[in-house]
Amino acid sequence: MDTTSNTQHQWQLTLKKIITKFIQDLEYQPIDPIPDSNATYQAVKLEFSTRYDNGQEWYHQTYRTAVTMAEWKHSFLTLTTPPKFEWKSLDSPGKSRFLLGQFAGITQRTSKIISFLLHVDDLGKEFSSLENLQLNILLGDSTEGAFNEAFRKHLIGFYQFYDPIPANAITLSAMDCINGMLLEQRDAIRDIKLSDSARSWPNYLRNKTGCSEAYAFMLFPKAIKLDLKFYKEYLGGERDTYVFLRARIADKPLNETLRDVVSESLAAHARVSKALQHTCAISTWKQFVNGYLGFHFTLARYRLSELGF
Repeated sequence: MDTTSNTQHQWQLTLKKIITKFIQDLEYQPIDPIPDSNATYQAVKLEFSTRYDNGQEWYHQTYRTAVTMAEWKHSFLTLTTPPKFEWKSLDSPGKSRFLLGQFAGITQRTSKIISFLLHVDDLGKEFSSLENLQLNILLGDSTEGAFNEAFRKHLIGFYQFYDPIPANAITLSAMDCINGMLLEQRDAIRDIKLSDSARSWPNYLRNKTGCSEAYAFMLFPKAIKLDLKFYKEYLGGERDTYVFLRARIADKPLNETLRDVVSESLAAHARVSKALQHTCAISTWKQFVNGYLGFHFTLARYRLSELGF
């Protein structure tokens, strides 16, 4: 085994050990992959395949990624997914069907927004008009192409399912995510010489591209941070992402930095769990965490199966 292969093998062992402890501490329960027959998957595929899809496998993996993320972020909204949610207002079959229809709409809307963001994340440089997206939205200008116009309409659609302030947060977070992705892709940003005085830079950039505020508000529609991307980024040669930036700025080894991130994520999880422990939101929070872990483990995009998960 040559030096490069040996180094990668050692990293795989280290990462597997770190991730295994992390998911054990969070009591993760494995989930099944999204099947091709999934209604949300079919709806997302139908919209994108007729407008942007050129037949590449990347598009189909994008649909699956987006739908898996949305389905498991909103799995607590269904009546069949454990843990069971006590819907005291479901006093008639008609109302039950109405709520399920609303939740299906939320999941499809979320899946489509995630699909747009994945397009920007992976293919951002191919969309030259994205830097003017917010300006065009403010101006009501729909001449910048079908992609931008569809993205705008899907953002507006969140106001159907969420109260104004949560919907505001979701739309602003989604647009800020695009800004963060565009920043990441600029050569001027990639070429910045980092020093220990830039300790807040990784968190600043990750807060933008993580879209965490949108996902948090999505947990509570009207009707009712371990970065697991690291392994994918490591194998893909990406060196300007959260864990790498933190390691370089703090002048720490990658494995030590990753363990720091794990410790911080577990501490944050414990704080949220403690704050919600005596509220009805605790089951929502637990299901969200399990789903967040689950979509990373069930999707080929994150390559965690290569570690034996």
